[in-house]
Amino acid sequence: MKIPAQEYLRSIGVDLNRAAKRYTYVLFKMNLFIEQYSLKGKADVNFRILAEAVHDYYVDTMRVKDFHKIEYTNTEKVYAYMAYWLLRRKPLQVIEEFNGCEFINELFITLALSSSIASEKNIAKDKWENNPTFKKFQDLLFYNLKYRHVSQQSLELMIEAFFSGYDFIGVV
Repeated sequence: MKIPAQEYLRSIGVDLNRAAKRYTYVLFKMNLFIEQYSLKGKADVNFRILAEAVHDYYVDTMRVKDFHKIEYTNTEKVYAYMAYWLLRRKPLQVIEEFNGCEFINELFITLALSSSIASEKNIAKDKWENNPTFKKFQDLLFYNLKYRHVSQQSLELMIEAFFSGYDFIGVV
């Protein structure tokens, strides 16, 4: 007998309100992406696939918490694991083909991760959007999401490396 997703999440200790908030937040960000890139009618969010990605994120992070006997996951892990499951499930769906449509999920994840990690370090959007080094970072991230094997751990390492590099600049 198959256990409904909500029951399973509850059984492993996931706060369903928290999961619903994450789902809503990612849905908001995806709809904002669609609007900002004028993709209305060309791409849309598949709600069921997004729910599956959020479900997988929580199952995965709960396993990590249980294995390492930790109560909370760090910021890097939160971003990395959510990005991984969005990449794996691909909730952004193409309705009408357009240039670059085959990598719409990878583009969204690149932009969302870039924005999130810059925000964590209080880097204003106008600073990182016009920075050639940050652009190179985004291009490499996008390339890797498109063509390389990416794991939750490799994304976490990338985010931690970014944070460390940023913090190191202030030390020198």
